[in-house]
Amino acid sequence: MNKYVIKVLRKVNAFKFLSFSKTIRIGDKKFVVPVNDNIGYSNLHTSELWMIDVLKIVLPLGDNSFVDVGVNTGQTLLKIKSISSHIKYVGFEPNPFCVNYVYKLIERNNFENTVIIPVGISDKTEIGVLNFTDNSKANSSASMIAEFRKDLVVKRKEYIPLFNFEDLKDKINLESISVLKIDVEGAELEVLTSFKNELAKSETIILIEILPAYNEQNTFRIKRQNKIQELLFDLNYAIFKILKKKDLLLNFEEVKEIGIHSDLDLCDYVMVPKAKVDEFKEYSKQVLKN
Repeated sequence: MNKYVIKVLRKVNAFKFLSFSKTIRIGDKKFVVPVNDNIGYSNLHTSELWMIDVLKIVLPLGDNSFVDVGVNTGQTLLKIKSISSHIKYVGFEPNPFCVNYVYKLIERNNFENTVIIPVGISDKTEIGVLNFTDNSKANSSASMIAEFRKDLVVKRKEYIPLFNFEDLKDKINLESISVLKIDVEGAELEVLTSFKNELAKSETIILIEILPAYNEQNTFRIKRQNKIQELLFDLNYAIFKILKKKDLLLNFEEVKEIGIHSDLDLCDYVMVPKAKVDEFKEYSKQVLKN
């Protein structure tokens, strides 16, 4: 099934009525991708291939334990497994439709060292709300932060369990976190606060998406990203912006602040403990050269 056919089927909402599996290739690895109930079609074509190079740079800097906050339908999981089946992967995802799908993805591919925990991460352990601005059950832009997209109408809400990482870490067989990936549509501050004690004692690399503030009038987003910067600087992190073009990783730019911008291509960052900056730069040179 080529990209054009997928695009046409998606446009006419045909995936809602189809249930099938397709073998895809990422690098030199093959994976079986199920598509059920309109969920999974985004995995038929691997997007953000630049992330694979980023992972190849950051994974050797730790003990190969990867924590993924915001699994969605397993886009990052597939990239991780394309690099190595031995990396320990722990994913947090509160959307029950996504969790159900990712269980199937894991089963169809016999993934080992892979754990999915069906909760969201926040700074408080409580029942939260996931706000959907379209009718997709696996909408990757759904947010726990109601005020994050004030210009869009919330079409559906899903009640979800939220946990402070401190309240469940003893239940997880995870001695340390090599890489922490955060893709939570505006709830980055709550997630980082939840992991603060863990980050203070570990040299964890953080991969994080922080969507733009766009302009100075968006004080809600600006205040939150300023608090993120303050937290990371207190933990002695350096901020590197990921520079890429389409699927190609170009380089990293060390920045002093996230700043105010409107470029959706400049929303991805690597936060590096200052003790690992030189090592990170060396691995970056090696991967970018190849």
